[in-house]
Amino acid sequence: MKILDKIIGKNIHLNFVIRLLFLLLIVFILDFTVGKTLRYFYFKEQFGRQYRATYAIDKCSAEVVVFGSSRAYHHYMPNIIEDSLKQTCYNTGSPGQFLLFNYAILKAVLKRYTPKIIILDLTANSLGVEKLSYDRLSFLLPYYKDHPEMRSVIDLKGPYEKYKLISSIYPFNSELLMIAGGNSDHFKAKSVDYHGYKPLNNIWDKPIKIQGDEPYEIDSVKLKILNLFIKDCQAVGIKLYLVYSPTFTNFTKIDYSIITAKQIAQDYNIHFFDFSNDTTFNNHPELYDDKDHLNAKGSELFTNKFLNKINNN
Repeated sequence: MKILDKIIGKNIHLNFVIRLLFLLLIVFILDFTVGKTLRYFYFKEQFGRQYRATYAIDKCSAEVVVFGSSRAYHHYMPNIIEDSLKQTCYNTGSPGQFLLFNYAILKAVLKRYTPKIIILDLTANSLGVEKLSYDRLSFLLPYYKDHPEMRSVIDLKGPYEKYKLISSIYPFNSELLMIAGGNSDHFKAKSVDYHGYKPLNNIWDKPIKIQGDEPYEIDSVKLKILNLFIKDCQAVGIKLYLVYSPTFTNFTKIDYSIITAKQIAQDYNIHFFDFSNDTTFNNHPELYDDKDHLNAKGSELFTNKFLNKINNN
């Protein structure tokens, strides 16, 4: 009986192992199949935020490239830049993305070619300690596989990203709605941009925001990334401009990140154009869509004023 019990026990154990392996095989096949399908439709997009990132990473060949967040996206008009500088221009500004994202895109761009001019639009608290900008690097996970030059930045999202990316689905699991939208003509009209720039058309009607930031903790990683951004541009002879474009805010004290970035720009002998308290914009709410973004009229005025500063320098 004891021998029979052992045989039965071994069979049960063997059956369990076989079922477990079969289940893992099914999970692997589903993960691979679904992941491949999502990847196909992700890179099939012809408009929208994800398409713009793919274009910047894989196809952009403009002589002037704008980097930044939604403020870059809505503030810099490539057609005016092209007319003034007689060079092609593309705006890679991406809503909700900041310095870490910008540097990853820069690394991909520089692997393919060398622009003549780069404009990096910075925001208040762009160098401050906060977790959100790391979490938002998930937007770049679809590019991890084919762009090793971006991996060192994407890995900043967390220590386990390279292991999670064994899954074919993981890079896309937070992008499902955007993938659906990017493949639907229903959203195409809302995604129209002009060489990466998208105009805003509302008029802000609320009082100016008063802000007086005290010094706060600077993120040493972001500080390093800003230095690397500058060094990488200078190493290949790119003319780099750092900019704080207008917001409808009255800064009683200059934001600490901007103070820090200005000092870094001075150390590298590059221009930093600060529009934080420019009365051309601070006194005119009609130039804004909201307190942080210029509308089309404001962006036209700003782009021209910025270009005048470049030409004068």
